[in-house]
Amino acid sequence: MGRDEPSAESETEPPAPPFTLRDAEQIVRRLAPALHEHGAWVRRVHTMLICRTQPAAEDLYPVGERATELALWFRDEESEYIRRHPQYAEAEASYREVRSLAADLLRAIADDVRIAPADYGAFASAVARFEENMEALISGVWMLLSATDPLTGIATLPALMPRLQQERDRLRRTNNVCSVCMIDLDHFKEINDRYGHAVGNKVLEAVSRYFASRLRRYDQVCRYGGEEFVIMLPNTDLEAAVPIIERLRSGLARLPVILDDGTRLTITGSFGIAPLAPTGPVHASIEHADQAMYEAKRAGRNQVRLWQEPRTTG
Repeated sequence: MGRDEPSAESETEPPAPPFTLRDAEQIVRRLAPALHEHGAWVRRVHTMLICRTQPAAEDLYPVGERATELALWFRDEESEYIRRHPQYAEAEASYREVRSLAADLLRAIADDVRIAPADYGAFASAVARFEENMEALISGVWMLLSATDPLTGIATLPALMPRLQQERDRLRRTNNVCSVCMIDLDHFKEINDRYGHAVGNKVLEAVSRYFASRLRRYDQVCRYGGEEFVIMLPNTDLEAAVPIIERLRSGLARLPVILDDGTRLTITGSFGIAPLAPTGPVHASIEHADQAMYEAKRAGRNQVRLWQEPRTTG
């Protein structure tokens, strides 16, 4: 039987939240000028420290007392992925440290007080830490995008395959269970033909958000291609997978996809489930789920079917 809770091994890799190319572009659009402003400010601080020129009044306050572009970005960023990234909190903390240390140094300049080398060294180290944290954060964004379908924001098949292979290897070691589900949206070509590809893309985005929001946090969904999706269900045998997938199927049929003119589209899918085999290539298990999905198509669509191992005749 499947279980509601994953093992510690599978729990360490929760599915990534939906994150699209548009999300990344919005982050870069706001973050780039904020980092540019910060870089110009750091250069100005170094100039004041070296030349002992009087600082401006706004440079004498820590970041909490002045709304810099970067401080506003840290405060207002809404991306769940960014805020969950371990470097996000570290970058924000190191940025506040940079501003606080700089304010102390510049107050010393304003008061004509000698600056201790150790104090300047602490500021320089804080600047370096902040830059390293931001570099890691930005690299994480682009790494996620490389494994993310740019339209829907969920994983691509090349990103899911290593996860499936790791799960297969775990099954081999632990004698645990895992199910794979293949989904094909019903009559999707008719939607594209009647309403156009822009509407078809809107449907794919809505369906992807729905799947990602309804699965358990240790499951994984990917866009297989076109209007097809694959879901990995760790620690779940076929018997336990059926109600999970059945809830997805029935919920999908009620998913509100409303066009600009008020037209409401009804979206359904055909679902096929197969066990992830602990031996052999992963794509064979996906093919079994695909076969079950086509059984659902032949049975009338908008259904869930289980893969049946072919009977051997003796």
